[in-house]
Amino acid sequence: MKKFFSQTIEIKALIISIIATVLGFLGTIFLFWQQRGDIPFGVLTGGGIIILGWLILYLSKKNGKETAKLDVFVIFLRLTLLVISAITFAVLRLQLSLYIISPISLIIAYLVVSLLTLIAHIGKDKNA
Repeated sequence: MKKFFSQTIEIKALIISIIATVLGFLGTIFLFWQQRGDIPFGVLTGGGIIILGWLILYLSKKNGKETAKLDVFVIFLRLTLLVISAITFAVLRLQLSLYIISPISLIIAYLVVSLLTLIAHIGKDKNA
């Protein structure tokens, strides 16, 4: 555990978001047998957006491109992907009756995984 908390904020948040997304998917996987596969796919998509954002930040800081502009860009990219995905899947659900991904589970998974990645900021002052 000490080795985990000595890592950079980006790698801690990336690991936490991957674990949270996988656990969320595994926790909802039984819904496939209830013909509600759109919910686990929503969890994967919402968590995947967060994972993508932290992966971009981790890779950019690993290459030495640490800028505040990139952080702001990644935040807007994640929010844009979330809004576009939620609207797209809501329209598909309401207009065409295609149940691919649940927009509600997409947004909830995004929020839960985002809040769980705040754990990465614990002890930030110790290793900053």
